[in-house]
Amino acid sequence: MVDAEVKALLFDTASALALAGASASTLFSYADRVPRSLVSALSELTRAPKSDSGYCVLKGILADFPDPGPTPPSWSAADQERTREFDIAFALVSGMFGKPFGWQAQQGGNLVHNIVPSRDQANMQVGASSTVRLEWHTEDSYHPDRPELLLLACVRNPDEVGTDIASVRQAELSEADIGLLSEVPVLIQPDDSYAGSWSEGQGDTAKMVALWRTEDGLCMRFDPPYTRLPNDNPEFREAWQRLGEALDRCGTSVVAEPGDVVVVNNDVAAHARRPFHARYDGTDRWLKRILVRGEWQRPEAERGERGYGQVQVGPHPSLQTGR
Repeated sequence: MVDAEVKALLFDTASALALAGASASTLFSYADRVPRSLVSALSELTRAPKSDSGYCVLKGILADFPDPGPTPPSWSAADQERTREFDIAFALVSGMFGKPFGWQAQQGGNLVHNIVPSRDQANMQVGASSTVRLEWHTEDSYHPDRPELLLLACVRNPDEVGTDIASVRQAELSEADIGLLSEVPVLIQPDDSYAGSWSEGQGDTAKMVALWRTEDGLCMRFDPPYTRLPNDNPEFREAWQRLGEALDRCGTSVVAEPGDVVVVNNDVAAHARRPFHARYDGTDRWLKRILVRGEWQRPEAERGERGYGQVQVGPHPSLQTGR
């Protein structure tokens, strides 16, 4: 659990910034108003997950903020004024990990995304689904500048819907499978949460590999529902299936409570979500999401990818000096 004094300082800072006219998206223009005492306190908490699990939880760090009212029926229906202070505080925490950013074609280009069940996307492989399992994936796998860190802040979770997390460093894979998954390229496309900004035949060629090694260990880029596999390589397709099965075996379910922030190392761990019953009555699960870029190194071959023309909003500068 995060120290009460740190939470109180975070609450007071977010409230003061909101009063001064800041929002989560404009916060970084107000960086000189962020107390150094808060930066110092948060710096002790906000280190990228380095363990083989690929994630950590900041328990209750945003728990002091008042209930924002009913869960909106879709991200576009969310009233940003009702969660202004919460969103600013979440952005303050995220900005300590690295450089937060958004996508121009995703959730209106906002920095803070609202992850809520939506009737018209209930059966899709997107965060707004509910009736289907959201399959294992690393966030924005299609793009060379995808986030190194994914942060999920819990606003409401009365049904204790878990976020499943599985680290490739804990997955039981043979060296032969690792070799295949590190060498044979696939084609990963943007998911259906993007607002019609790409079309067939205008993206990247099949040159993305699922696994690669770094000094810290094995890393992963994985999004089966939006991936095209080579048809002429059954050995590779079997290795791909075994990777998914290995993630099933080693995965764990993290049930966030209001005020918790779950931090996922997007190069190490995939995440998923099991089906749940959405009521659409204002009481459903409600998460906030921020994407963060760091200084991690990825395969040199990724530099040639076009990322389907997706445009980032930001990245905003880190609030942590020296990062």
